[in-house]
Amino acid sequence: MNPYLELARPLNCAMAAVGVVIGEILAGAHLSVQAVLAPIVAAIVCAGGNAINDYFDAEVDAVNRPERPIPSGRVSRKAAKRFALACFASGVFLSIFINSWCFIIAAVNSILLYAYSWKLKGTPLIGNAVISYLVGSCFLFGAAVGTRPAAAVWLFVLAFLANLVREILKDVEDVEGDAKAGLKTLPIVAGEKTALNVASVFSIALAVLTPFPYLDGVVSARYLYLACPAAAMIVAGALGARYGIFGAREGQRLTKLGMILGLAAFLVALA
Repeated sequence: MNPYLELARPLNCAMAAVGVVIGEILAGAHLSVQAVLAPIVAAIVCAGGNAINDYFDAEVDAVNRPERPIPSGRVSRKAAKRFALACFASGVFLSIFINSWCFIIAAVNSILLYAYSWKLKGTPLIGNAVISYLVGSCFLFGAAVGTRPAAAVWLFVLAFLANLVREILKDVEDVEGDAKAGLKTLPIVAGEKTALNVASVFSIALAVLTPFPYLDGVVSARYLYLACPAAAMIVAGALGARYGIFGAREGQRLTKLGMILGLAAFLVALA
């Protein structure tokens, strides 16, 4: 694979583009130049985020992932940084031709992706919140192209909370390795029990908010048939890990399944 393509991580970029398309569908976007351009812009900005992550993680990757483009010597750190900045600049520039909201989201996300890899990764809760926002913002980006963004905005809120729960559980799972790497994640700073309590609170908040897209009239009752079990899976993942029924690894996997089911709930409700 071309080393720059490897830096970009095509699968991650494709997933970001798909998230934008889902946001467009939920927001009732019609086929247009803007609707086609939006997922392309998201993929380009995502590529920049992946490349800048490799730039800042070069020393760690030299030990853990020596086959990556920078530690293997196929791309220099300077070239990787230039590639990342070029992706950010290109994505933000192209977003101008979509609309002002997409421009704002693309610019903010580019800054956050850089800041996350530079300083925010491994900081207690802040890093988790940033990455959760970035995941959910794909739906917002797509919604900005459509005419009825309410459903996608609700999806963003619920996706943010679900991903926040999963990120905290992942930090608990990775606590040993993160401590050796000098990271200051929530379970390292506040303890695993506190981190699991926080994850449980966010999961319950998600469960409380789950019916609101239906109550707000933006989705049909079909949404509840999948959304309620999805919320239950996410709560079970957090509480199960909190009370030692299973480990954090199993909890975050259950949360991930709940997230997939929750996404399906929105799509089924609009079918």
